Amino acid sequence: MRIHTFTAVLALGAILMAGCSSNKSSENAGGTTATQQASAAPAPAASAAAMSHVAPGDAGHGKQIFMQDCSSCHGAHGEGGIGPALTNESSRKNLAAAIAWIEDPKPPMPKLYPSPLTEKDVTDVATFVESLK
Repeated sequence: MRIHTFTAVLALGAILMAGCSSNKSSENAGGTTATQQASAAPAPAASAAAMSHVAPGDAGHGKQIFMQDCSSCHGAHGEGGIGPALTNESSRKNLAAAIAWIEDPKPPMPKLYPSPLTEKDVTDVATFVESLK
């Protein structure tokens, strides 16, 4: 029952977040946007089991993305709000599971991968979320 409640709250937050998040594309050194790169060759979502030994990403970059796209629902410090709290998420999901969730979330959380978020962005956000205490 507790997981169903958590999932329902997370789903509601995601729907609301979809309307609040920006859909900006940043241009990289090659002149293409992250959106263009992601839509040109989206990587298939790997299973959490296959990704059990994922290298951590850049938590600083993940925090920037989180503040832009996630904090309106999950709070600036992951304390929750419209969406569920993400503090101590590492006690519920390992990095691979967090990445898998961000890549293929359950509604109402918006699907931001593969566009506007790239695979690296997802890993960075998941690394940041896993660091929240």
